[in-house]
Amino acid sequence: MHANLVSDRPPLISILRILAMVLAGFVFIGPLFGILAATLIYDGDFMSAMSDPAGHPDIRNGLLLSQGIAATIGLILLPWYYLKFSEQRRLRDFFRKENTWPMLVLLVFVASMGLALAISPVVEWNATIHFPEWMSSFGRWVRDTEAVAESIIEIITRDLSPLVFVFVFVVVAILPAIGEELVFRGLIQTELVRATRNPHVGIWLASILFSAIHLQFLGFLPRTLIGAFLGYLYYWSGNLWIPVLAHFFNNGVQLVGLYLFQQGTLSFNVESAESAPLVTVIVSIILTLLLLVYFKNYFTSRSTPSRDPA
Repeated sequence: MHANLVSDRPPLISILRILAMVLAGFVFIGPLFGILAATLIYDGDFMSAMSDPAGHPDIRNGLLLSQGIAATIGLILLPWYYLKFSEQRRLRDFFRKENTWPMLVLLVFVASMGLALAISPVVEWNATIHFPEWMSSFGRWVRDTEAVAESIIEIITRDLSPLVFVFVFVVVAILPAIGEELVFRGLIQTELVRATRNPHVGIWLASILFSAIHLQFLGFLPRTLIGAFLGYLYYWSGNLWIPVLAHFFNNGVQLVGLYLFQQGTLSFNVESAESAPLVTVIVSIILTLLLLVYFKNYFTSRSTPSRDPA
């Protein structure tokens, strides 16, 4: 097994190569194949409909197919190919067996839900942020971009039948959890930590990049905090399954909550940016911090000598 799971190249060169690979795969190659597949199932001009998703609610299946293919190719298959044939690394080395999976799954779930409640005031503040006059052009671009993203999400998650829900769950919860964690924690964070020789700097830089690449700046700060949470879980554990689980719970619980809200089973709209009550926030902050301390102690107590605990 390689001491460095990603590359023996100079870290900055490795980071640039990874970013180029992700850009080519997730922005160009993956979407190209996704759009080509979507045009085969969409009755109409798919590219034209994509420019006005709110006016074409029938585009949902095409959007799901194109996004699923783009994520699979750009965030999973190409990184695997890059590691295997360009760096001679094994993808399976990022994923480790755990002897206490039931306990870890439960604790990761509780920590993920605790974090969601703990940062809810940040979510509310970031969603309602007002830009100064000198940033008005940027502010308009941010809100226009956010409106397009929200319209796409609204179309994808509208009136979910059980079958469509399963399809949406795969595209929204499972594929991003695996692909984004492989790229941003497994590859980029690992190389940023190596480049900066400081795990905290590397983790936070990867989190900022993870948030920025979504191009949804009205959720930039909470997404950065989530990215840091995922980053520390990976750094301490050395096991990509741990942040994948946390990422999956973060996305999946929201989607399940939205589905139950649409079915009338749940009275609270999980898509609301409104902060949780103050007492709930305080309790959630304490719980999340305690669990983070537990994770650090648990994982670093069994870490190899080459891994210095953050």
